[in-house]
Amino acid sequence: MPEITLPDGSRRSFAEPVSVSEVARDIGAGLARAALAGKVDGRLVDTDFVITDDCQLAIVTDR
Repeated sequence: MPEITLPDGSRRSFAEPVSVSEVARDIGAGLARAALAGKVDGRLVDTDFVITDDCQLAIVTDR
């Protein structure tokens, strides 16, 4: 059950492993459309990357 910490300090918990794009969609439809990649614990990953453990996540957009 990964707990994801976002840049603003808020946290989101998921019952199962979740992709970066699914987290973006959970935050908002606009962010999901704008998402180009994610930074998981500082490492740049594709939006299809599946998060299985607690981490810090930043969604990367062109904005």
